[in-house]
Amino acid sequence: MAQSLPAVYDQLCAFVRQTAMIESIQELLGWDERTMMPAAAGEYRAEQITYLSGLVHGRRTDPQLGAWLDELADSPQAADPHSPSGATIREVRRDYEKRCKLPRSLVEELTRACVLGQQAWTEARRNDDFASFLPHLERIYQLKRQQAEAVGYADEPYDALLDDFEPQARTAEVAGVLAGLREQLTPLVAALVGSGKKPNREVLRRRYPVAAQEAFGKLVAGAIGFDFQRGRLDVTHHPFCSSMGPHDCRITTRYDEHYFPMAFFGILHEAGHGLYDQGLPTAHYGLPPGSYVSLGIHESQSRLWENAVGRSRAFWQFFFPVAQQQFPDALADASLDD
Repeated sequence: MAQSLPAVYDQLCAFVRQTAMIESIQELLGWDERTMMPAAAGEYRAEQITYLSGLVHGRRTDPQLGAWLDELADSPQAADPHSPSGATIREVRRDYEKRCKLPRSLVEELTRACVLGQQAWTEARRNDDFASFLPHLERIYQLKRQQAEAVGYADEPYDALLDDFEPQARTAEVAGVLAGLREQLTPLVAALVGSGKKPNREVLRRRYPVAAQEAFGKLVAGAIGFDFQRGRLDVTHHPFCSSMGPHDCRITTRYDEHYFPMAFFGILHEAGHGLYDQGLPTAHYGLPPGSYVSLGIHESQSRLWENAVGRSRAFWQFFFPVAQQQFPDALADASLDD
């Protein structure tokens, strides 16, 4: 007996949500790799994450998923492309068709190379040794070229990869945006450099104890709306934000006791990412309506809080007295203008 279309849609959603749960476990392993994992565990961690990536790829390309999508193609659930069900069917179809072009072996090898490359980069950064990282970078580059060829493209190979970050964008469009920025920014930077004026940054390089930086960063992140009941702040080599579930969003930063901006603006930036993730509808977690729409939109939120808000005078008029209380030795004799 044929199932009703609503029942088929429910099966589709349940399958996609379960796949997202496996991906969240993969994300959790990645977070741990960059925050808590002992160094000697790196190779096995790469195998763990690689195994899960292959498992996820198998589910994302499962023929049953394609059969459900075919049944739902002309259904009432798909009629309005902007409804939750219409968006889910449209975007799951789009993802399914693209992933079906990728061999599982390539997906697994690319995952392994990226995890091992991340670990190599961490060590190379610590030792200021780019040469040790270069073979990993070259290997990843070769595999990404293979990915682009497998997916296919009309003009530039990077179009196939850009689509993962900015859906349906093209390299030529991005090049046009960057050209417009270059036209305006190049003379502006030249004027700044040629002015001979240099700000006194001494106040930023006084001693800011790590514990106080963490407390102040968490206070400000909470004040702008980041929910620490649904998230946490940890230390890493290069800041990032990860979400492992509808109520588990983790941000990271790195500290320098003698350079205040690094950790603080890293926290604001990642809290901006976190606010976007925490603001997504939890009822749709694991489905397209509960996912971020593009990396460009995601980055707009992090940059909004880091720069447009966090570097504004109004922001510091409010938070500078709080900072003076948090860092009395560094800021007791400093002014807002400093």
